[in-house]
Amino acid sequence: MSRAMDRIRREAMEQYGAEPADALEALAQVLKVYADEADGRMMVEATNGIYGDGVRTGLTMGDLREIAARLGCAPS
Repeated sequence: MSRAMDRIRREAMEQYGAEPADALEALAQVLKVYADEADGRMMVEATNGIYGDGVRTGLTMGDLREIAARLGCAPS
């Protein structure tokens, strides 16, 4: 690994913590990494245009935040 990539890796680990060990930790990390994103940002797209022109379904940042809150795994 180059010195630049090693530095980027160290900085990311300092900012976001260790690699998630399970799905709940992964969800918490996603919320931490994208903490500044608006609730309406589509993060996981399930469909696009199936239900009509411009209609997308999936999970938004707001949905992920709500799920995390219900599961008790909000980022620290």
